[in-house]
Amino acid sequence: VDAAVAGACFAAFLASGQTCVSAKRILVADAIFEEFAEKFARRTDALRVGDPFESTTDVGPVVSGAALGSARAHVINAAADGASILSGGADPCDVPERLRNGHFLRPTILGGATPAMACFQDECFAPVVTLSSFGDEAEAVSLANANAHALGAGIWTKDVARAHRVAAAVNAGIVWVNAHHRNAPDAPWGGFLASGVGRENGHEAQAEYTAPKTVVIRTAAGAEDWFADSNARYG
Repeated sequence: VDAAVAGACFAAFLASGQTCVSAKRILVADAIFEEFAEKFARRTDALRVGDPFESTTDVGPVVSGAALGSARAHVINAAADGASILSGGADPCDVPERLRNGHFLRPTILGGATPAMACFQDECFAPVVTLSSFGDEAEAVSLANANAHALGAGIWTKDVARAHRVAAAVNAGIVWVNAHHRNAPDAPWGGFLASGVGRENGHEAQAEYTAPKTVVIRTAAGAEDWFADSNARYG
């Protein structure tokens, strides 16, 4: 559980939650949900928000005032829809006076999110994540796939067979097992559904820069007269 908590913090709050594969929905098994939620909230509360140029800072600002306003609205609307704020929130962030004009949001966990809620469906480009529980593997996969965004997913498990099953079943172009945000130049990078088409990196990316040409040469003996042959068929 501790490793998954640390992994979830890294997945959700690296770069203030502003990467294309930042974790936005955390799904946790019922059997460990309470323990995970308590530890995840505690770790999130301990993250230091501040100047990104300082080595002691864990989470910096979001990119603009508009992004901050959108993130705060996302949190406020989630609470109005029934989600519980387990950590952080939309209130102004406590930062030094010299940073008061910055666009800072405390890392936020929205508990009890369901697929019917906007906070579960919409991608908030900020340090905001939902936390939901599942009963079994099938429900976990169903919840993971109940979204139009399908770029990246992370699986935390000690069961190698389960890791393979779930990785195959989850609708995401990139799947990490016991990791997140890792990539290599030879590994294709891209998603499905609303997360776009095509791939970066690897041979698949090289193919994006090519233009295949097809040349068809008829080598059959004899003349071909389509309309003179009543038995001719296309195909």
